[in-house]
Amino acid sequence: MEEKDKKSASNTIKLLIFFNLLLAFVAFIKDIILASYFGTSSTADAINLAFFLPDMLGNNLIGAAVAVSTIPILTKLSTRNNLLILNSTIQTFTFLIGVGTLCFSVLLLFFSGPLFYLFHVNGPTHEPIVLHYFFIMLPIIIISPIWQFGSSILQSKKKFVIPAITPVLFNLLVLIGLLFCQIKGVRQDNGGKIYSFMITFAIFIICFLTWFSILREKEIKWSIKSIRLKGEVKAILPTFCSYALILSFSQLALLFERFFAGSLETGTIAALSYAYRISQFPIWVFVAAINTFILPTISSHLENRDFSSFKSDLVKSFLFVIIISGVLSLFLVILSHPLLSLLLVRGNFTLQSVNLTSEILKGYSLSIVGQSLYVFCTRYYVAEGKMRVPLLTGLLGSCLNICLLYFFVPQFGAVGIGYAVSVSSTLSGAFLLSHFYKRLINMERKGEVSIE
Repeated sequence: MEEKDKKSASNTIKLLIFFNLLLAFVAFIKDIILASYFGTSSTADAINLAFFLPDMLGNNLIGAAVAVSTIPILTKLSTRNNLLILNSTIQTFTFLIGVGTLCFSVLLLFFSGPLFYLFHVNGPTHEPIVLHYFFIMLPIIIISPIWQFGSSILQSKKKFVIPAITPVLFNLLVLIGLLFCQIKGVRQDNGGKIYSFMITFAIFIICFLTWFSILREKEIKWSIKSIRLKGEVKAILPTFCSYALILSFSQLALLFERFFAGSLETGTIAALSYAYRISQFPIWVFVAAINTFILPTISSHLENRDFSSFKSDLVKSFLFVIIISGVLSLFLVILSHPLLSLLLVRGNFTLQSVNLTSEILKGYSLSIVGQSLYVFCTRYYVAEGKMRVPLLTGLLGSCLNICLLYFFVPQFGAVGIGYAVSVSSTLSGAFLLSHFYKRLINMERKGEVSIE
């Protein structure tokens, strides 16, 4: 790799880390206000349950699968400067996302009641509140995947600023809504409606800004004739389906976690959500910065058969992920209780809330390294278009997680949820890393890379 390219890659990663740190700061302030306003009350449980399904389907499942699976093909088309095929691919996938997510939304409208009943939301006053919040946030399922696809289009062109800024803006808008509720002394049930509306509104705003950035370049010529299920679209679909299945396994495990949390004391679901978000800090800030950079980068290297640059970027990024995730995992395990006490104890978030959240956080924190390894290694398989191993690994890891929940939660209570995640994530990450290393060995034997 030329010195200029190395400097450009380093600057890109630094820029992404800066925006992710800014995102983490704004999101953390938002979580502090959220915890102070709602605490671990029944209303907090209702909001977290109502948000979970739209967020799971729209953001963490469909949106994330679209974002990751489309980047390699879009990067190759941008590298080849084939605007005709690129336009057709973008328009076809936008159409598929819109139709598919609309169908999901309609289905959930009919089955939301019985679905939430599984989470012990069966009280005469509690269930209508959950459903009301849920209906407000339902459009997330449609809007979020379209926003993430737009971010993928920009990243494939090595334009990282807008995709990095929009999550910051999302959290900032939601924070403004929470501050309004707290300053005005809005009642919690009404505050939940305002919070739900602000989430949906914020998703719409960042989606609009992302696509405005794409369309203002006037490279895409929209036409119904450009929508066609062939060529590059067919090449994307297997990777999309595989990655969506991987994500569905992890989301299914999260679903079971909330199912078990719903059977425990009031506030456990809210505590679980707080602990999860805090434990994801290293992944969202540092690992996400690396992954945002590494997928289009190694896809470009593979397209150009530049295996020297491929190996250099991959190894440096891997070492960064291991060191950062390991250090921050240890930090959160040791200092979970004093950290939560210092940052969250105010308003309706009491010492009892700290004790409940801290126990779950310790277990979750132990899973950071394993999750980071799995997410990082999967990016390589996506770029290569070979998803069988990460798919099977994700399936087995999620099944193990769910099985451990059945053993750990009855025996250890809420803390068992975190321990189940840590065991399954560590084993999944270690196995995928082992297979990933063997792939590099095979590439070395073929004379493509040197791993010395």
